[in-house]
Amino acid sequence: MNEIRSFNPARTLVTNFASSRTSSVEERYDEGVWVLDVCSSRNKAWLACALSNGNVQVYDYDRFQPIHAYKEDNNTKPIQITDFSSDFENILISSTSKGLISIFDIRQPIPALCIQIAPQKNEEALSVDLGFGGALVAVGSSKAKVHFFELRGGKLLGSYHDAHTEEVTRVRFQPESSWLVSGSEDGLACVFDTSQPSEETALQGILNVQSPLRKIGFFGPSFEGVYCLTGSETFSVWHHDTAQRICDFGPTLRKDLTELMSASSQVDYLVDCHWDQTNQSLSLLTGDHGGNGNLFRVEAGRITPLVSLKNGHKGDIRAWSHFCEGSFATVGEDARLCEWNETEEVHVNMLKNNRSGPPARRTKDKKAMTTSPY
Repeated sequence: MNEIRSFNPARTLVTNFASSRTSSVEERYDEGVWVLDVCSSRNKAWLACALSNGNVQVYDYDRFQPIHAYKEDNNTKPIQITDFSSDFENILISSTSKGLISIFDIRQPIPALCIQIAPQKNEEALSVDLGFGGALVAVGSSKAKVHFFELRGGKLLGSYHDAHTEEVTRVRFQPESSWLVSGSEDGLACVFDTSQPSEETALQGILNVQSPLRKIGFFGPSFEGVYCLTGSETFSVWHHDTAQRICDFGPTLRKDLTELMSASSQVDYLVDCHWDQTNQSLSLLTGDHGGNGNLFRVEAGRITPLVSLKNGHKGDIRAWSHFCEGSFATVGEDARLCEWNETEEVHVNMLKNNRSGPPARRTKDKKAMTTSPY
């Protein structure tokens, strides 16, 4: 008999309440505020959320209470926020649909610096990340470009113009490195060494995912792997040095994962992945439209269910962020911020699976790597 653990959230916080009273859940979601993204500081002190109303809210993690609410102009909506700077724990950054990058020193009540990536060109900042120890800002834009700015002063250092042909939806730096991966609506993930002097010499590899990219990131002992989640809810992992696909989990992934969860939960969409460098493990979070989540372990050619997340959200989960080992936060379209703590095993419910063991979701005809990033 196999057991799939089911958790209730350790703590839940509503980030925003609808301004008007409505009669149905659907109306409340339409008129209310969604939480689009969440990140946590490396010193384990703060959580930050990007809201659909244009605000960025920062919370004290220990007390689970707000300490700042940065209010943007009504026409400037944050699209994504990233991790706090690795060198400056108090620095937070957000990107907006009006092409504005806001840098916050959370010790202050107003943004420390605002950068307009392309004035008068109607260019949106779709994604942002910090690299080189938090000193360099990379921005993925709606004009198929990747721009680079200094964190201090906001000076434009250069741009990549040729790698992508459509919107750059995601940029991610390799931890403590100059390497960057960008994902686009054109179905390509491009890997750059940003220490090189030109785009041509910086481009190290092109991963042809063949579907618009939604979430990407590095993983592996030396961060030699790249995971890719697409808008069509497919999932693949790659070796970036060789641009070789390690695993493609196929177009029926959601159906297959639902079968793995047995009766515990449905898999309607993929949220994002997280690489745990300490435990050398890659995790995938999925969700259903009722607000439940499922956590899976991803290994070479297989996916195994770990835990089901219950009674936290009332709508789709939009993002998650690890805080420390066994503890992470999720946010969603119900305006909720939920903390989950595996180590405390809050309200664990063992769900029996009448199979002798949970079958792993396996790939079909993928080539094996001589060195695996798992």
